[in-house]
This record gives sequence, structure tokens and C-alpha cells, in this order.
Amino acid sequence: MSRKSVTQTIAAAGVALAAPLYAQSTPPLHVDPTVKQCEVRFAPELTQANFRRFVREFGSVSAYKQASSPDGLGRGQVSFGIEMMAFTVEDHAPAWNDTFTHPTDHHPLGSHQNFPKLKLRVGVADKMDVGAFFAKNPESNYGWLGVDGKYRIMSEGEGSPVSVAVRGAYTKTLYVSDMDMHAATADVSVERRIGQGFRPYVGLGADGVFARETSSAVNLHNETPIAPHVFAGMAVTVLRRLDLGAEFTYGALPSAQIQVAAVVF
Repeated sequence: MSRKSVTQTIAAAGVALAAPLYAQSTPPLHVDPTVKQCEVRFAPELTQANFRRFVREFGSVSAYKQASSPDGLGRGQVSFGIEMMAFTVEDHAPAWNDTFTHPTDHHPLGSHQNFPKLKLRVGVADKMDVGAFFAKNPESNYGWLGVDGKYRIMSEGEGSPVSVAVRGAYTKTLYVSDMDMHAATADVSVERRIGQGFRPYVGLGADGVFARETSSAVNLHNETPIAPHVFAGMAVTVLRRLDLGAEFTYGALPSAQIQVAAVVF
């Protein structure tokens, strides 16, 4: 037998052995042909441990992210923005497989997820902003509504080499009939300007998630996990009224956010 034939035989044997292992590692999807997209719906197989993991990951990654500089807008300023959030999930894990239903058995959730958010921010004082965001998967049954408040406790140049802000936020998961989920966020961030336009910052905080299942398919206890996170970002103002921002958060699930916001007042 030639060397080429031996190589082909070994490769074929490897594929044959790997196929059943892959099939075992990929659980069958829960299917409902009446849905257009993957929807949050709990399966009878969902266990308490996997529910807790889902609550921690889904609740924390969807919680209101700062995605902006610790610097505030200033009293009376109003900005509207669009943010794109992206994150990766282990969609074949039971925590995600047993919490979603699919239109066909060949339509997985997918490990890469991204959603646009509409954002509003208002400067209510020289050192304090309040904001809100809304996001909805237009073809599925979940979305989010969040509010936050950010207060700058230290300003760069006023006897301090950096700016420091504290923030609190609340996020409600919408439209899902199988659970009632809320997230509360607290974080602190530190910024130091580079030149006139660039404002890099870092921060840390935690998300506290509360979820109560309301499904007829399972009978599970409430879950209240806490998920710490750290984040780093960059903000820049161009043309005086246009703010661009990017942020990476490492928490229960890593996520990235990019934002474009315009100061309209």
C-alpha cells in the first residue's frame, strides 16, 4: 500500500471515529415549527443547575453596560445613540439548549450573538447623567429595557490625575413568558484623557440577577446569582457633538459594545 493510500485510510478512520463523538456532544434541538426564530422557551429537561447557569449568563450579558466615558454630558445636555452589542455563548450546553426552542432541528441558536440597542442619555447635573436603553430581537420573543444613573465623584484636572465615576443600573428582560428576569448593576470606572479627544477608561463592578421561572414545563426554584465583571473602553468626541465609543466587558460571558451617539441639545 502506498504512503498516500495509508494517509487516506487513516484520515477516513479518523472521520468515522469522530462523527459519533460529535453527535454525542451535540444534543438534539427542541423544535416548534410555528416559530420563525429561536425563542426562549423552557424544555422539561431543564435542571436547576442549568437554569442557574442560564440566569447568570443571560442576565449578566444583557445587563446595562456603561459603554461610555466616566465623564458626564453636563447639565441640560441630551444625547441619542445606537449601540451594537456582541457576545458568544456555548449554545450546545444544556443551559442554553434546554432554554430555547427552534423552528427546525437544523436551526441552532448559534454561538455568536449580536443585538442593536437604542440609547438615550440626559445630563441632569454637571456631574450626573441618567440614561435608558431598549433592545428587541424583532423575530423572537425576548428584549430588554434598562435605566441607569452615573455620578462623577472625581474630575481630572481638579486636583486629581484621573476622573472617577460610579454607576448603578437596572435591566428588565421583556416578552419572555417562561421567566421573570431582572438585573441590577453597580460599577466604578476610572478615566484619563490622552490629548484633546481620546478618553480611555477601565472599571469593575457586578451584576445581581433575579429570575423566577413561570413555565408550565418545569418546576424550579428562583435563582439570584451575582456575576462580577471588569471592563475597558475608549471614548472620543468628534465634531463637538458626536461621541464614538467601544468597550469590552469580561464577566459571566465576554461581550463587546460599540456606540455612536449624538448630542442633540
